[in-house]
Amino acid sequence: MLTRQIAEKIQLKVASLVNQPLSVVDPDGTVLSSNNPSVDESLHLSTAPWAIKFRYGGKVVGYVVLAAELPNHAEIAPLICSIAELVMHQSILIETIPHQEERLDKFIYDLLNTANDPALIEAEARLFEIDLDRPRIALVISIEDPTLTASQRIPSTDREIRIGRYRSGIARALNSYYTSSRDNIVAYLGQNNFCVLKDLVNGDSQLEEHLEHFKKSINIIYGIIKGEMKLTTTIGIGNYHPGTQGLRRSYQEALNALELGTQMWDRDKVYHIDDFGVVAPLLSGVDEQNIYFSRELLDKLGENTEMIQTLETFFSLDMSLTKTADTLGIHRNTLVYRLDRIKEALSLDPRVFDDAVQIKLAILFNKFIEGEYAH
Repeated sequence: MLTRQIAEKIQLKVASLVNQPLSVVDPDGTVLSSNNPSVDESLHLSTAPWAIKFRYGGKVVGYVVLAAELPNHAEIAPLICSIAELVMHQSILIETIPHQEERLDKFIYDLLNTANDPALIEAEARLFEIDLDRPRIALVISIEDPTLTASQRIPSTDREIRIGRYRSGIARALNSYYTSSRDNIVAYLGQNNFCVLKDLVNGDSQLEEHLEHFKKSINIIYGIIKGEMKLTTTIGIGNYHPGTQGLRRSYQEALNALELGTQMWDRDKVYHIDDFGVVAPLLSGVDEQNIYFSRELLDKLGENTEMIQTLETFFSLDMSLTKTADTLGIHRNTLVYRLDRIKEALSLDPRVFDDAVQIKLAILFNKFIEGEYAH
């Protein structure tokens, strides 16, 4: 528990108070730090009359061993003890906080991405004092800071400081606006992404009322969070679904809203899963019906990647024949021929809006289930 690094801090602090050599040793007498040239690697505490013990957690964890008695030893010794214990407490607290946050991050990541034993999840949640029965909605926040994704050239401490700063900034932004619902959980999930499990309990208001208020205030809270981050910040938001499974679904919706919004429109904005209209139900979760819908339709094209590329280009250019032909570097008649073949294969005409929506949905969802947008 008493490390050499902590012992060095204690020695420096006490040395500024007393004008004599001293050593900091563990309960066995092993010297961890010393500026006394006459001291070896260990001391016999029974023969060290000026040894001042200090505690942590009620147990003796070390001694400050002075070279000689101080003129006012009875008054100074308790002060030395207090200094050593204070340095000990502060050092362990500083070391513990990042590890606690890392453990919380791992728990939240596992909670949202893996179907662990419910009893184990509840036990871990209690350790972090998290109420899983409390209604929450998921937000995924992407902060474009190169430090978070940089190679080993960036010191790990700099990265940890940034993560802590963004974590605190997100929490501060939420608490400054939602003053009645502050049981929010902020976790770092790797790369540029943070996740917020937003508390939906707001005094005596009904859940439906709070959800409505939350949706109306999305752009306001986005502006507050972005103001705290001072960097390109993109947010995806899911819907509320009850229970732990519902929380996972809300997280997936938030992640999909972030990724699809960035690809379809731009970064540095906030996207709610409902912004995608008819696409939203398809993106809300991977189930057998959605998989069957997309694969059955696209399987009719076989392994013809040229046809998929043609469709994607056609849709991305607002179904313009001229622009699509120019982009693909083919004659307009060749494009018409391809679209006719697609119509025959799918029994849907990509030039007709309603049919095009069905084909576009199938392509989008197929990319999601194949992991093209996975991070």
